Amino acid sequence: MAIRPMRAEDRAPVLDLLESAFHKRMEFELYMDFDPLFDPADFLLDVEDGRPVSCVQVFEKRIRLGGSEVLLGGIGSVATAPDRRERGLAAELMRRQTDAMRERGLSLGLLFAGPREFYEKLGWHALPLRQALLQRAPDARTCAGRRFEPGDLPRVAAVYDAYSNGIDGTTLRDETYWRGQLRYAGTPDEDFRVLERDGEIVAYARATHLGSLACALEYARTPGNAGDLARLLAGLCPEQGVLVARLAPDPELEAALEEAGVESKPLPDPSPMWRVLDRARLAGLVDLPADTDDGALLRALHEGPLHYWLSDRF
Repeated sequence: MAIRPMRAEDRAPVLDLLESAFHKRMEFELYMDFDPLFDPADFLLDVEDGRPVSCVQVFEKRIRLGGSEVLLGGIGSVATAPDRRERGLAAELMRRQTDAMRERGLSLGLLFAGPREFYEKLGWHALPLRQALLQRAPDARTCAGRRFEPGDLPRVAAVYDAYSNGIDGTTLRDETYWRGQLRYAGTPDEDFRVLERDGEIVAYARATHLGSLACALEYARTPGNAGDLARLLAGLCPEQGVLVARLAPDPELEAALEEAGVESKPLPDPSPMWRVLDRARLAGLVDLPADTDDGALLRALHEGPLHYWLSDRF
């Protein structure tokens, strides 16, 4: 067996490995094809007889944190061939990728876990993201807006930047990132709605189905337009059922949702797990001593609160 980075010729066997682990392929193909930051070398492989039998991928993101720009390392595509499990292969790749993220200057790690115990043993800490089930009343005030068009992107991006500024954990995006993300984030289909007034986009919301669940990918608004955004979100709620949404820290929107006839039931997302990579950098952002233990440091960062849009998934 040999541990090495992925090469271009490994694409098909790596996709085979991921399909055997997750029973899906298209989502991983879309990342490889359209994520502008994708680099085969971000995959670390364990190879046996020329066949990848385990893999772990790093996704580099630029996020807002404590008034600064911080490099976040997302861990994804953690897979081991069924006939090679329980041998510590993925754990060794995780350890090596953690070291690699530190060498690259990444400060904070994030992954979304099913079996948390595996990652806890490797130094990751579970801290939930704020999430809710949105359910509209029969007489709720809704608005469909109109469908997003490619020419809307500069104005939508400006609304996103203004709304996300000051929200810890949100990703900084340029046009290349946006265009790539629109190709892979809402798989298989995305409902992207914008609300326009006097030629200006004042709110937008994106939703998709993940399995049987209707999920909000992200949303944003301009100042004073919480009611418009609430009605857009109400319009994206299924008539029978709920819309799962990670909630940004926006008290005005929460009040507007209630006024629009949308009930919000807390449903914390337990899957996020975090890893301190640069303790001194992170401690400085929250005015804690550099020797603060990882758990206390992450809890202090989380008080922001940390927020991460589902559309920036990895």
